[in-house]
Amino acid sequence: MDIEVSEKYIRYFLPLTGKFRKLAPNINRDLTRARMSVDPNVFIASSMVRGLQLGVLIGSALILAGLITDTRILISSGLAGIPLMALIGFFTFVNIPKVKTKRISRNLDKDLPYALRHMLIEVRSGISLYESMVSVSSGYGEASKEFNRIVKDINGGKPQIEALEDSIVRNPSKQYRRAMWQMINALKSGTDVSNTLETLVESMVKQQKLDVERYGNELNPYILVYLMIAVIMPSLGVTFLIVLSTFTGVGLDEIMFYQILGGLVLFQIFFLNFVKSKRPEVKT
Repeated sequence: MDIEVSEKYIRYFLPLTGKFRKLAPNINRDLTRARMSVDPNVFIASSMVRGLQLGVLIGSALILAGLITDTRILISSGLAGIPLMALIGFFTFVNIPKVKTKRISRNLDKDLPYALRHMLIEVRSGISLYESMVSVSSGYGEASKEFNRIVKDINGGKPQIEALEDSIVRNPSKQYRRAMWQMINALKSGTDVSNTLETLVESMVKQQKLDVERYGNELNPYILVYLMIAVIMPSLGVTFLIVLSTFTGVGLDEIMFYQILGGLVLFQIFFLNFVKSKRPEVKT
């Protein structure tokens, strides 16, 4: 859905971003957490242009189909669909940072316990917290990217606690923010950071195990729904239509058969995506 938009179109919509920005009040935070280095006003104007393009494209297709088939309903739907689809398209594109933020958060939560365990081993062996963050700045996916930014901030002159606080502000993961707050509190109070790291690792691993168990329990009703809709209902429905056709003459024709088949394909795609979205991100 990330359609490129020419800058010459964006500049015509920049004066309108003040009004549309009310529809995305947290756009600054969302862009920061999604790690998108884009000006908020430019991004909103770009979303407006892309939404308008989508609305014109779908509306024009409906109008053209109505003109070819001489169907007024399609023409009216196309005219009404341009502003409606443009608005839907705007909300879709302007929420792209939130989608990326959720993806980053899930990947970060998957790798964070193992990065913290690595840090725990090094801190307990006498290595400083800064050096342990340097050692996990690669090899742990999104967690390494975040620790790498912290290391760069510290190398750039920021105090260690301030660099951790800035990381909390820009990070989407609640689990990560909670972990960093506990590390900051340990640093400020002068307590042993290794004890804090050990507690964090144990709680995160335990939470991952609970998430896996919960997901396994949720699969049972999902499988039941899948069997009902994708197996039992189509089989019984087709059988019923065949039997009905022997008495009424109205039954299953070729068009209805392909409609049922297409509906089953769409349902299975939706079901697989739904189950995948519920699966906890656990590193194996």
